[in-house]
Amino acid sequence: MKVIVCGAGEVGAQICRYLQNLEFDLTAIDSDDGIVRRLSDMLDITGITGSAADPSVLKDAGVDDAALVVAATSSDEVNISCCLVARSLQSKARTIARLRNQSYHEVVTRESGGPVDIAINPEAEVANVIQDLLEAPSVFDRRNVFNNNAMLIGIKLGADCPVLNTPLKQLSELYPTLKAVVVGLRRHGSFSIPTPLDQLFANDEAYLFLARGDLDRTLKIFKKECQPCKRVLVVGVGNVGLNVAEQLEKGPRRTNVKLIEFEKGRAERVAGMLRKTVVLHGDGLDIDLLEEAGIRGADAVISVTDDEKTNILVSARAKKANSGIFALSLVNQPSLMALMDPLSIDSVVNPRALTVTSILPHVRGLQYVRGLRDGFIYSVGDGEAEIVEAKIIGPSPVTGKQIRNAGLPEGSLVGALEKNGESVKVTPDTKIEIGDRIAIFAQTGAVSDLMELLSSDAR
Repeated sequence: MKVIVCGAGEVGAQICRYLQNLEFDLTAIDSDDGIVRRLSDMLDITGITGSAADPSVLKDAGVDDAALVVAATSSDEVNISCCLVARSLQSKARTIARLRNQSYHEVVTRESGGPVDIAINPEAEVANVIQDLLEAPSVFDRRNVFNNNAMLIGIKLGADCPVLNTPLKQLSELYPTLKAVVVGLRRHGSFSIPTPLDQLFANDEAYLFLARGDLDRTLKIFKKECQPCKRVLVVGVGNVGLNVAEQLEKGPRRTNVKLIEFEKGRAERVAGMLRKTVVLHGDGLDIDLLEEAGIRGADAVISVTDDEKTNILVSARAKKANSGIFALSLVNQPSLMALMDPLSIDSVVNPRALTVTSILPHVRGLQYVRGLRDGFIYSVGDGEAEIVEAKIIGPSPVTGKQIRNAGLPEGSLVGALEKNGESVKVTPDTKIEIGDRIAIFAQTGAVSDLMELLSSDAR
């Protein structure tokens, strides 16, 4: 299946790296010949130098035969033009555009008669993730499923966790009414799907599926803080910082938010846009300014400037002033992740990875239309695993079988199940039936086999 990625910069390159693992026929377009050659050599894909909005370039890239065109350049206007040209060439490819300006979403999408099938706003995606993390600051990752009735969370286990050195199958016996399942473990940098006999150890990063109503109880069992952040300091008032502040102002909880912005004009403009938020002008690395902003009494510091090294330093400085604060940094470079633990930074949000995550459901939908009806797929970690959420819509190899006998591929684990709109406790004896919604955590290499298994006509 052919996919054209327009824009081979950092975002486009990450999209290409991920899609290559899914064995697509990939072509990347970029106006910078050096970038094209480096990416082509690194990933062994077809590279074309030129403008992504040039009809002749898109024709050379094979747009006539493409199933998907992903416009991921740094320019919203070029991305829109790329989709428009692809449509004007009578291409049947679905179009996805990375659009940072939210106002474009209302006029260029297919619903409004525009050329873009799917519009993705990375800053809005980041703000949504941050909002979720602020509700449970001891969680480093969170993905909602079943219309927010269930979720996947990631937690790092401390030495004081009371369920360390306990086989996972015993957790179900210890807490028979808890609707929570450990579905993934990262230990010493290695990721795996656990077995019932595996144990948890200090410093493990554990991924759990759980019913929304069991979030507080689950966090308490793992000895994690479960109070939402009520006093939040945001450093950097670009699109992400502004989105976070606006969401917190509109949210159901009463949250005290203060913003710090280095650029004076920007600070003044944002101050006029927000009703309940205090905006301070200055350097987020200035400890005196942090003190003025109330860093010692804050529950969370969200550092989302355009400079990721500054974000890390702000979080580190905030931690030094207030060791109990939840510190979150916006970071794109994987090489900087090694600094998180030594600096005690609690969580990292990667906009590029979120862009890939946003695109993934539509890419997988092209591959597995039968299995993805009324369902979704999300990427987890650094593309190590995926969440497959789907509805069992008809007879399939798993229908009517207990989970233990459903023949799920190695590297996959059922984490949540919903019957008649209600989450049920998942055990090996739970039966999968038509009408159920199911959420499965799977290593990326197991997803193809899993989706074939779930397909209603796979028999």
